[in-house]
Amino acid sequence: MSTSVTYNISNVKCAGCVGKIESRLKELSGVSSAQVNLLDKTVMIEYANNKQEDSIREALDKLGFPIEITPKSESTFSRIFNIAIPLILGAVLMISEMLHETMPNYTDSKGFLTGLFSALITLLVVIFCCKTQIKSGILAIRNLSPNMYSLIVIGVFSAWLYSLFIVISSHNGNFLLSNHVYFESALVIIGLVNLGSLLEEKAKNAAMGAIKGLSALIPATTIMVTDGEEKEIASNLLRTGYIIRIKPGMKLPADGEIISGDGYLEEAMLTGEPLPIHKKVGDKVFGGTINTSGAFEFSVSQVGGKTLLGDIIAMVKSAQMSKPPLARLADRIARVFVPTVMLLALFSGLVWYIVAPENNFYHALTVFMTVLIIACPCSVGLAIPVSLTVGVGRAAKSGIIIRDPSALGNADKIDTIILDKTGTLTVGKPSVVNYICSSDVDAIYSLQILKALEANSGHPLAHAILNYRTEISLDSDLNLAEYKTISGKGISGVINGIEYFAGSLEFIGQHVTKINGDLVAQNRHTNIYLANNDGIIARVDVSDELKPDAKEAIAALSKQVNEIILLTGDNQNNAHAIAKEAGISKVVANCLPQDKLAFIKAAQQEGKKILFVGDGINDAPSLMQADLGIAVAGGTDIAASSSAICLTGSSLSGISAALKIAKAINQNMRQNLFGSFVYNSLAILIAMGVFYPFGHYLLNPMVASIAMSLSSVTVIVNALRLRTINLSN
Repeated sequence: MSTSVTYNISNVKCAGCVGKIESRLKELSGVSSAQVNLLDKTVMIEYANNKQEDSIREALDKLGFPIEITPKSESTFSRIFNIAIPLILGAVLMISEMLHETMPNYTDSKGFLTGLFSALITLLVVIFCCKTQIKSGILAIRNLSPNMYSLIVIGVFSAWLYSLFIVISSHNGNFLLSNHVYFESALVIIGLVNLGSLLEEKAKNAAMGAIKGLSALIPATTIMVTDGEEKEIASNLLRTGYIIRIKPGMKLPADGEIISGDGYLEEAMLTGEPLPIHKKVGDKVFGGTINTSGAFEFSVSQVGGKTLLGDIIAMVKSAQMSKPPLARLADRIARVFVPTVMLLALFSGLVWYIVAPENNFYHALTVFMTVLIIACPCSVGLAIPVSLTVGVGRAAKSGIIIRDPSALGNADKIDTIILDKTGTLTVGKPSVVNYICSSDVDAIYSLQILKALEANSGHPLAHAILNYRTEISLDSDLNLAEYKTISGKGISGVINGIEYFAGSLEFIGQHVTKINGDLVAQNRHTNIYLANNDGIIARVDVSDELKPDAKEAIAALSKQVNEIILLTGDNQNNAHAIAKEAGISKVVANCLPQDKLAFIKAAQQEGKKILFVGDGINDAPSLMQADLGIAVAGGTDIAASSSAICLTGSSLSGISAALKIAKAINQNMRQNLFGSFVYNSLAILIAMGVFYPFGHYLLNPMVASIAMSLSSVTVIVNALRLRTINLSN
């Protein structure tokens, strides 16, 4: 049995770090998977046994990404200090140089000492204000897997060493090189890199807002009732069976069942239902919902990560860490990005050293530094994860849980929607509308027989029969034996020596030779027949109402696809009646689960791209076979669903919203990946001086550092647009 654990890790800065960590951990014996979240700096690892934990820690330590028990956060003062000091000192050096109007003279003692002092101050400030980045960059170089900070370290220290060399060689009378130094550039670059990191961190926090918002739904404390007395208790200390008292305006701290009182709960944040729902004794309630009015007590059934809210948060986090095809492409680019940039920097620097008419070493170093500093693997690495994080979080706020982001790529191609009926198109709470039996059979006794058979079934129709005429209870003298169930058809059993059958007319016809035509119905209801070896003895008509928003939802979906099909196990009459009421023209009835699966496969072979919408559990094979599966789970069965997308609410409008957000996430991921790739490609070409013949301008390394920071921020800001997308029809 494998163990799944999530660790906070430090020094994760770019896509190169992500790829390095994942590939190294997967090499460890017993580790089946490793996924790094660049946004919140965590790694989720699945491994065979607890003995693996030590080797995981050791591997991460050697790579330079140690596990943190509590994530460290730099103080605001420290961040501002690390930005301001380099920028201020860099500005002072630049202004000082501008006031002299000529290049510094390092031949005399005063100029030489000034140069050495500038070198010392620059070195101390760079090391102090950029120590984390320097450590990360050097460690990455040592491990032969350079990252973004390796580029900055090489660029900045190349500038510093070159400048120190200029000061010393000029003092010794060597004027072969330019007299220009880069002390102020090194300082300003560090300040701007730190500023970019701060802006990026704030943007990342905004992107992670959905998870934080969901986690904040659970109150810090709540009121527990013991022996009739109230006691305030921390929500994280709750246990199953505790009695909690909820007053108007309070949030529920856990899942449970109301044992006294009633209230109106706002469940929009979990199920997407816009109006408060009345809850009374016996009803289930969920942590994170808000009691708008009324007062009640409930018994805790689930706490923490086992609650419905906990399930949602876990699935959202899992989805945010998953890697759709575009993410895997970005990873491949990121792995070769830094080494490629280093080679391009060396190549362009060498070319400029050869072809520059004058100050060739100065031009070569400028180009070398600029190429290293402007390149930003971070934007490539963030392109997909940040879109997923924001998009999945936005969807969760509307009751749309994206479980498998890899399936989202099919959303743009969907041309056919196939819907199940019971619980999807209809309310899913069928009720008996008619019960008739043969004239020579006692009605009460026959109903008791039927209830005895259905008592062992979990089918919604069985619940409808058991809830019909509850004053007629099961007779203890009815001994059921040899009980059998045939999925999608019916059930059978021997009661007091007589074999009985309950199910569809087709099922009854396979077991009974005589069919009583008087009891056979041709109506819009679902018909269940009770028979013995002598023939049909009773019929029960069950009906399920169409969901209130079904017509509107189907009309909206019809505008997005070519065809909508109702695929159901119900009879032709009932299926066509429901479809007509909903506005669906094509109906396939009398389908068993395997028939639904075969129908979807056949449609796919015709080239159709299928979106299947079902109840999430009974339709698991169809949901998995479809190009995109959406389960209408109604809020409580999301963890058991086999679908790529799960709707926590029962409203069919969620289908259109799910398609809309899926398409938006896809588009945003493509924009980010394409944008970051083009941005970096153009930036590197400009930094290399490719366009120098057209304007005689070489990019300044300080400008390059601004451009580098902006590339990541731009990607994140573009992803944040998903937070404002309108998902209404």
